[in-house]
Amino acid sequence: MLVRLIPVVKNYEWGSNTLMQDSLGIGSFSEPVAEVWFGTHTAGESLVVESGEKLSDLIGFKLSFLAKFLAADSPLSIQVHPNTNQALAGFKREQELGLEITDPARNYRDESHKPEILIALSRFRALCGFRPSSELANIFSAFSESDQRFSELAGLLKEPTSVQEIFTQLLEDQELAARFIETVGGAELSGPAQILAKQARDLAVELLSKYPADTGAMVALTLNYVELLPGEAVFLPAGNLHAYLSGLGVEVMAASDNVIRGGLTTKYIDKEELLRITDFTELPDPLVVPVKLAEGLFEYRVGAEEFKVYRAEVSGSNLLADLDLPAEALVLCESGEVAISTSLDEREVLKKGEGCYVSQAKKLSLTGSGTVFLVLATRAGF
Repeated sequence: MLVRLIPVVKNYEWGSNTLMQDSLGIGSFSEPVAEVWFGTHTAGESLVVESGEKLSDLIGFKLSFLAKFLAADSPLSIQVHPNTNQALAGFKREQELGLEITDPARNYRDESHKPEILIALSRFRALCGFRPSSELANIFSAFSESDQRFSELAGLLKEPTSVQEIFTQLLEDQELAARFIETVGGAELSGPAQILAKQARDLAVELLSKYPADTGAMVALTLNYVELLPGEAVFLPAGNLHAYLSGLGVEVMAASDNVIRGGLTTKYIDKEELLRITDFTELPDPLVVPVKLAEGLFEYRVGAEEFKVYRAEVSGSNLLADLDLPAEALVLCESGEVAISTSLDEREVLKKGEGCYVSQAKKLSLTGSGTVFLVLATRAGF
């Protein structure tokens, strides 16, 4: 089976008026386009181009993963996702409390974990996992000359649970968030880590300008700041605190709605639950380096139970023929025109911004000129 899909366009406030439209030809320039979903997620299910029916009605089940294009002009919330056991317990607890699935004060809308990978299509800025303590010490040292509170926080770095304690205090320190721009924002920073401290300071000021006095801008100081180039990626497993800041990318995740937020949003924030499920382990290198499998074919190897992700770069001199297709897959086209054909003599041509679903064929071939992302299921649908 090989069918082209009509995706679901999400016009969230933090989306872009140009990124998706210019790069992928999706959406109107009259309103921001944030996400374009391909899959069977209940909050936005793709339709089959030929018949107009829901994809899940055609195939008879829900996919365990969701693939999407994502475009951000403004920061998304600082957030974390639960592991499977936490999701099961949290969903049961909120069910027993009588919260409706659509209740804004609900954290757990299903019983699944939500690992996800973000692959940059443009320069993409993000926060991902906790900085090494040595970096945090240098940043706080540079800030302490302008605000004594950072000297106090730096003193906590000597304790074994220092990152967790510092994060907890910053999450609650409304006064520091309210005065940060005044005390540190315009200060001359010095010390051996001047560049690092200036980068962290400028980011906090940027976030506070959008979310005044929001403590999420303070906890952002504790997280790794990354700038991805096209093709680079970050993986966000359970417990990884993160936030997307700006850029265009492809995101693949388990098909879940479980998000616990800690700041930089007008949505429901649950600081207590955030602290309970966050993994405070330092993450020195948050990047995922793709592995070259063949000329023009790369795999992003991550620890997700639901999916595997590949990038295929096709050209006249580089055709990818007879690729194994062990399970159903989604194919998303980033650029150019790529013909998808199967061992069942099916064929579809995808242009940038388009996608298709493929299954039941043993082999897949790619021809034409362009780049596509293949997302293969590694767990049965439900």
